[in-house]
Amino acid sequence: MNVAMHISNGIINGPVSLAYAGVAVALLALCLNRSRQDLSDRLAPMAGLVAAFIFAVQMLNFPVLPGVSGHLLGGALAATLVGPWVGALCVSVVLIVQALIFADGGLSALGLNITNMALLGTAVGYLVVVGLMKLLPRSAFGVGAAVFAASVVSVVIASQGFVLQYALGGEVPLTIGFGEISAVMGGVHALIGLGEGTIAALAVVAVAKVRPDLVYALRGERLDGHAQASPKRLVVAGLLTAAVLAGGVSYFASSAPDGLDATTLRGCTVNAAGEITGGSCIAQSQGEHELSGGLLADYGINGVEGTTGIAGIIGVAVTFAVGLAIFQIVRRRRKARV
Repeated sequence: MNVAMHISNGIINGPVSLAYAGVAVALLALCLNRSRQDLSDRLAPMAGLVAAFIFAVQMLNFPVLPGVSGHLLGGALAATLVGPWVGALCVSVVLIVQALIFADGGLSALGLNITNMALLGTAVGYLVVVGLMKLLPRSAFGVGAAVFAASVVSVVIASQGFVLQYALGGEVPLTIGFGEISAVMGGVHALIGLGEGTIAALAVVAVAKVRPDLVYALRGERLDGHAQASPKRLVVAGLLTAAVLAGGVSYFASSAPDGLDATTLRGCTVNAAGEITGGSCIAQSQGEHELSGGLLADYGINGVEGTTGIAGIIGVAVTFAVGLAIFQIVRRRRKARV
């Protein structure tokens, strides 16, 4: 099962990748500092759940065009549920786990991926949600509609982040212009955004109906007259849902290249095995992942067929554990400063 979904090594040259790594580190440090204001005893486990859920849903590639699939990026969803600062950290945790354990997204490209998906996508998603919530009712329906629209916009803008990165440090001289690349990326990712928006809206509405006070975009709201699930039960239910998605539904995910991968192949001819046989395209400079021989590389146990679900469940557990550990540390440092 091929679910590779992020920028690979070699696509963007070393100097630009290094510069973006520096940008990512600086902005993540800012997110860590600002997230101390938001993280509470209840929000820290919720943030860990958000990271685990995004990991699970990112495994569910869905078809958007013939031979092209899409998957959730998660920035708008994370920002809506836990805020922009913690949300950016949630998506970053997912990307780091994917790169280090599942060989998805080059290590040298980690700064590029974090900038596009965790930082740019989350920031744009949050700004759109904030703007729309001034017009929409502060209800489960209202926040669901807001995150749907925010998902579409944030996915498209994140895709343009890659176009800029390639313009600055692309390794292959292209036979097509950057305007065409931008249009293709934008068009494909607008379709992906519709799928992401649907998933994000369903997830946010589900939480908002039982615990609106745990939805960052509905801070202070309560549903009078309705029984409210405890935060612990909500986290457990969310983790079980993520495990089912990653461990079972992932077997039905599309194996077609996602929007980014399909765009990097534009201009080349590819055989049935997915190997480039001619032409000129971005993917020609793609290098092998440093950890491609790892135990869980490519979302399966190395050498064992049909283990995508096992790898997915492991990924959900590891992402939740890593995210929760980070958020608990930040929360305790906040308490220490009070």
